[in-house]
Amino acid sequence: MPEWYSFALASLLLIGTQRFLYKVAAAKDASTPLTTFTFMASVALMSGLLVALSGGGFAAPLPLVLIALANSLTFSVATMAHIQSLKHLPASLAYPLIRLNILVVVFFSLLFLGERLNAWQWLGVAAALAAMLLLSRQWVQDGGGSGDRRKGLLLVGLAMLSGALSSITCKYAAVSVNTLAFIGLSYCFSTLFVLAVSPGMFRAGTNPGRRLTAVGIGLAMGAINLAGFYAFLKALSSGPLSLVASINGLHFMVAVLLARLVYRERITRMAGLGLALTVASLVLLRGGS
Repeated sequence: MPEWYSFALASLLLIGTQRFLYKVAAAKDASTPLTTFTFMASVALMSGLLVALSGGGFAAPLPLVLIALANSLTFSVATMAHIQSLKHLPASLAYPLIRLNILVVVFFSLLFLGERLNAWQWLGVAAALAAMLLLSRQWVQDGGGSGDRRKGLLLVGLAMLSGALSSITCKYAAVSVNTLAFIGLSYCFSTLFVLAVSPGMFRAGTNPGRRLTAVGIGLAMGAINLAGFYAFLKALSSGPLSLVASINGLHFMVAVLLARLVYRERITRMAGLGLALTVASLVLLRGGS
């Protein structure tokens, strides 16, 4: 098994678990800005501490700062839009639709990075997209179309585009700068961005219980995300962006299954077929590597 593939699978499981916590935050009506701020600040602190302990430096400071800034802006927007969309749409619709940003990433990889896929890997990408579309049928069967759903779909579109741009910046970071330094600086910028757009998150009038919930979920997100993001960057350092992003993009499967178990969200037979296609795509995406 190629090393990049192992790291990609680890990233899938870890990021999928972290994304499930988005659903937990939405279900508990935790403050989105405070949850996001705590999540990003904890990753920045933990990764910064690891850089200091490892003795790793901030070589190539200008490229590091530029790539980290671009990643933090796109990821912050994607994160907040993702959490907000789950307040208007079921997880079984929002997660797979957002992960359709794989299309943007794959086409970018082929056009600008010169990557090439073999026949099995093309089938894997097709299976991944088919799985997302089948899981999205849940929305049609539930009779979508309310004002809240339309708002949710707009947020999903914003999360899709921002997430694709974030993945592309990660590829450049993985092959050109120190991984832990990139994570720390990127999340530091993200923390400042969230603080700038939501300065009222610490208002005294906010319910203390909800604040504590948001902080607790944010800390859990941070610990899991640090491990998952590091695995993602390690996979990108030696693996093709188109395949690593396609594998990582299937992390919604973990989130949807956890949501089904914890919140009893309905998954149809069509959605079950979509999950089976997800597993098939993981096998196919490894082909020829």
